[in-house]
Amino acid sequence: MFCVIQKVQKKKPDPYGTHKEIIVTETTFGFVGEEPKKSYGYTYSDERFERPILDAYKISIHHSYRENGKVKKKQWVICTMGYYDFIDSWYGDRYVSRVLEGKLNEMGIDEDTFHEMINAKLGPLVEQIELEFQQTEEYKVKKKHDAILETHRKVQKAFEDLYGEDTYRHCYDVFGELRNPEYLEKVIADKKAREEYAKRSYEESFKRNYNNYSGENGSSYLSNESSNYNDDEKKILHELYRLGSKKFHPDACGDDGSKMKFLTKLKKQWGL
Repeated sequence: MFCVIQKVQKKKPDPYGTHKEIIVTETTFGFVGEEPKKSYGYTYSDERFERPILDAYKISIHHSYRENGKVKKKQWVICTMGYYDFIDSWYGDRYVSRVLEGKLNEMGIDEDTFHEMINAKLGPLVEQIELEFQQTEEYKVKKKHDAILETHRKVQKAFEDLYGEDTYRHCYDVFGELRNPEYLEKVIADKKAREEYAKRSYEESFKRNYNNYSGENGSSYLSNESSNYNDDEKKILHELYRLGSKKFHPDACGDDGSKMKFLTKLKKQWGL
């Protein structure tokens, strides 16, 4: 039992060559009551590369055997693939698994053995076709398109990790060209506003928790001005106070002095 690759000729050329260009698309949309937004996507040009080679290859499994002194042959056709089909797909995409299973039962072989036979015969042909295709202008353009889209995906992810989901396409196109600088400014401003809100919320939450803990709301915690810290611990607290004073002095942090007042209160409670 062995694999046979028979070269045949197609009547018509393959119409599905690689698109010659990637084209930027622009869409404007918006919900009722909202200002419309522009979104930049991409599509491919209608013009494609020609694929003039009409060669095709019929893949089959043959079995020769003797019966009553006579040589007999059996043949199972697997599929027929055009020259360019080897560029875009795998022969395993060209048959129905259920149909193949029936043929394997007739052959008396398992699927692994089947693929080994075909790959042994088909491998050199596929390698030759791929090497030939890599010399064409179509291959070079396809690689260029793949690189553009891969870069686009990476840059978009990095941008949206920083500024939020569904923001990149309203600012940049697939080539990374800034199309809407006004919207980019808005995206940056929105991020800054979110960060400032989160900072204020954290500071307010910390202050409330401290007030509850320090006794300003009726609790007795830390209200005793005497300190139970030993000398080594007080040295650490002095160092913390010194570092904090540099960081939270109004001239350094630009606030109204509330942070420094809070730090001074801590110093008193620590008994320093």
